[in-house]
Amino acid sequence: MTIKNLVNKIHSSRFQGCFSITGGGMKIIDYLFKTPGSSKTILEILIPYSKHSLSDFLSENLDSHVSHLEAINMAEKSYLRSKALSNNPDIFGLSCTAAISTNRLRKGGDRAYIAWYSKFSNGYTSVVFEKNIRKRVEEDIIISKIILNTISKIIGINEYLKINLYESEKLEEHNL
Repeated sequence: MTIKNLVNKIHSSRFQGCFSITGGGMKIIDYLFKTPGSSKTILEILIPYSKHSLSDFLSENLDSHVSHLEAINMAEKSYLRSKALSNNPDIFGLSCTAAISTNRLRKGGDRAYIAWYSKFSNGYTSVVFEKNIRKRVEEDIIISKIILNTISKIIGINEYLKINLYESEKLEEHNL
């Protein structure tokens, strides 16, 4: 499966969604928009990048930044936004919060949490990278591929991109 083929299948589905992305996974915007049909799938993409912007989006102060709980809250907010923007019953909310390779010293590891929320299912996927091995763009591409795989799961395509990780890296999916 190629990125282009998967995105074409996503855009050919009846599903629509809102996305909220912060910290990483930004390549997903390019993947979705460079393939015709994005206006049929994408209702809105929000990028609450600063902590203040993210707190405002979530309507709460953040206790734990870049966590599965933050991703779940973001996905729920995105789902509610989808409901407000569309009469389509087949909608979803998808989020990604990430801390990836950077040019400054940062506590904690390189990681991302991708969460989804729909009337059919909800959950999250986590990926933990080996710190200082990959460049930022490489981590971002992997996260964006995981986001595409998540959309595929949400809408029932069930065809997935291969995710290449090192043995020391970890990818886990959790259904709620």
